[in-house]
Amino acid sequence: MKFPSSLVPAAHPLSRSFRRDRRAFTLVEILIAATIMGLVSAGMLRILVQTLNVYYYDTGKILVNKDIRKFTSEMTERATYANYFRIFPSYSNLTRTVTTYTDPSDPDQGYIQALADTSVNDGLSGDCLVLVYKDDVDDRKIKQIIVYFRAPADPSDPNSTGPVRRLIRDISPPRADPVWRLIPSDLNPADYPEVVELSRGLANGKLFYNFYDRSIIVKGEIIHRGGMINSRNASATNTYNFTVSPRG
Repeated sequence: MKFPSSLVPAAHPLSRSFRRDRRAFTLVEILIAATIMGLVSAGMLRILVQTLNVYYYDTGKILVNKDIRKFTSEMTERATYANYFRIFPSYSNLTRTVTTYTDPSDPDQGYIQALADTSVNDGLSGDCLVLVYKDDVDDRKIKQIIVYFRAPADPSDPNSTGPVRRLIRDISPPRADPVWRLIPSDLNPADYPEVVELSRGLANGKLFYNFYDRSIIVKGEIIHRGGMINSRNASATNTYNFTVSPRG
């Protein structure tokens, strides 16, 4: 039985619009959108990391140059007015045991074990420099010492880095003791101020080089770490080579 066309209800236009609005994204479309967003985010993150590394590197370079200027100025002023210097292998290696005559004027008295310093001679290097200032009245006595020492994280590793620290000690009253006796035996690096934040020695793994027992050559690499994101690539370094001679 057919109804007249005039009696068949027509589809309401609002019902078709409602069905179109309920149509959702497919899984493929979601995956494609997520992939694109991931790639964009990764690219932006990489650009951010590179920008931060450049920033930290430039900042490190400024700090390295600042350390070089500061250390050069300080060494020029203090070392020039010192009477002489001693260079030791390290702040914790100042003495050695030697066998010597009990009485050099009478060898028949036999031998004894005695302590001698480990200061290095011409052509050798160390990580502990001592500037010595004599007493104005009696030049056999010492009135002040200034010690610059590098404190590497691993003293047994020549490539180990560490800060350069400074110890200033006034000797009152002045004493005629060997230099090594005037350095505190219980020296704790953390108790003394940093002169350079981080350094690596370039003279056989050491920082201070004895040049003909007349001059001190500071041969090292000054380093400032980069940011926490990529400290290796963002670290800034500069080679440091400086010579100074005490007036004697």
